[in-house]
Amino acid sequence: MTTLDDLDQQALLARLAPFNQLPEPELERLAATLRIGQFQPGEILLDVGEMPACLYIVMEGVVRELDVETTVALYTADDAFDARALLEGNSKRRFVVDEPTRCLQLPRPLFLDVVQTYPQVLNFYSQKISQRLAAMGEAGQNQEMAAFTVAKIHDAYIHPPVFVTADTSIHQAALAMKAHKINSLLVNRDDEIGIITATDLREAAIVQRQSVDAPVGSLASYELIGMAPNDFLFNALLRMTHHNINRLVIRDGGVIHGILEQMDLLSYLSNHSHLIALQIERATSKDDLKWASHDLVNVVRDLHAKGIKIRYIMQLVSELNKKLLRKLFDLLAPPDLLAHSCLLVLGSEGREEQVLKTDQDNALILRDGFDHGDLERITGEFTSGLLEFGYPRCPGNIMVSNPYWTKSVTAFKDELFQWIVYPKRDSFLQFAIFCDATAVTGDENLLKHVKDRMYHLLSDHQSFYSQFAKATVAFETPLSFFTNFVLEKNRDELDLKKGGIFPIVHGVRSLALEYRLPQTNTVDRITGLSQRNLFQPAFSSELIEAFTYMSALRVKAGLQKTTQGLPQDNYLNPKELNKLERELLRDSFKIVNEFKKFITYHFKLGMIS
Repeated sequence: MTTLDDLDQQALLARLAPFNQLPEPELERLAATLRIGQFQPGEILLDVGEMPACLYIVMEGVVRELDVETTVALYTADDAFDARALLEGNSKRRFVVDEPTRCLQLPRPLFLDVVQTYPQVLNFYSQKISQRLAAMGEAGQNQEMAAFTVAKIHDAYIHPPVFVTADTSIHQAALAMKAHKINSLLVNRDDEIGIITATDLREAAIVQRQSVDAPVGSLASYELIGMAPNDFLFNALLRMTHHNINRLVIRDGGVIHGILEQMDLLSYLSNHSHLIALQIERATSKDDLKWASHDLVNVVRDLHAKGIKIRYIMQLVSELNKKLLRKLFDLLAPPDLLAHSCLLVLGSEGREEQVLKTDQDNALILRDGFDHGDLERITGEFTSGLLEFGYPRCPGNIMVSNPYWTKSVTAFKDELFQWIVYPKRDSFLQFAIFCDATAVTGDENLLKHVKDRMYHLLSDHQSFYSQFAKATVAFETPLSFFTNFVLEKNRDELDLKKGGIFPIVHGVRSLALEYRLPQTNTVDRITGLSQRNLFQPAFSSELIEAFTYMSALRVKAGLQKTTQGLPQDNYLNPKELNKLERELLRDSFKIVNEFKKFITYHFKLGMIS
């Protein structure tokens, strides 16, 4: 038995959950008691029915956990065992050394003392799956970025409101802004409140050459976009990005607290995504947009490195992606085409779940009777433009450059009839992609008309739901009967999308269609289904946590491959995860299996061929 330097011991404990939640003096105390044990292959460290003498933390080597003769888990560097046996007083499994191994050993009395003194340690070992998944996400955030995700609007600087009347002159308004060192004023006009900015004043006085004595009432905007002071600051960033505005009116009911300026928000969040939004807004050519598009990966990398939750990253990237597509289409399409069409994003983009650039999935609905002679060139340039921006062509050719995905309202309704009433093998995939459609630009009513027809057809053909939902169980979950990961043939990786993410997305999509939910986002759909009492609240939480955790792992693996110059895909090597991450992935796959059972029962999949 040898000792390890106390500082090294403390550093090791500080990076292992749940000990990373302990105060420094406690880590010091524990570190001083750790000893190193050297073990050879075949040694039994803990047998069934035995009371453990210590908690083992593997430094190097491999320890195998056996249930009778079957391997149920392998423990490698930084893995710990068996806390459950320490808490219960005896072991349910046998732990055998697989190769020359070194372990740190924390004596049982000290472990139990820590559990009794620090409830968070006991909670860690007794949490439900959803709680452990949520805790994993929280533990990954550093202090600065934890503040990022929970910061409220009132935490940032809000400019006190300064009011003027509608008959205040341009000159007087400019003097008021200068006196208060602000860039906007609130305007009282009868029972309305509007806002006027320094830009509005310059536009009126310099560009339009209005008299400086003219009243500001007609210059103000009276459709105020506001938020409550206790809303999240990140939501304020999303709202500004979505509406292309630089300030929000902060109000609580009828009380106006002031103005939140974009620069004050950004100085608090310290994130350069606003620069991309600004680049997109100011772009006058495809080349301008290309530069903005290339920065998107850096935004994802920065946000992920800072511990931002995957849901927030998805929302922000979705807003930026839609702005990019909207701007590109606006640059290419003449006004009459914009007025008589609706550009859609489909699939993961429509669900606001795309983070890294994936295949193009888009479509264009045209108003019945409208025809544009240059449509083929415009849609072709749109697809090639996105290709230049780094969005690969869709292997299934689901792009506006394909006439099948650019057609009239009536033509899309006819297609829906074929998909639903006379479905073929390929039509289920096409329908799945389309029913996640979200409008990007143009007349959104065109999409509404098509979706109204979709729900009408579905109500008349109830049998379609079961056929459609069947794809949920089409792929095996990559987890064996003994909870080992099942890797793809000829590679040391598993397909995270096919094995875990897709079954949740598609099963939830099938249920959302049946219940006619308007949401397209998977988490929003799960929440909506739970509110209709389809799921127990606990299972709803587990499903959301499993989905977001696997999505986060997928982004992490994708970013690593991008850094290494490798193509992005959906594969993950579980050996590159630490013990806790592997356990949580196993737990997530178990939730996927439970959900598959639910879908099989709900849609009676066992009764269809």
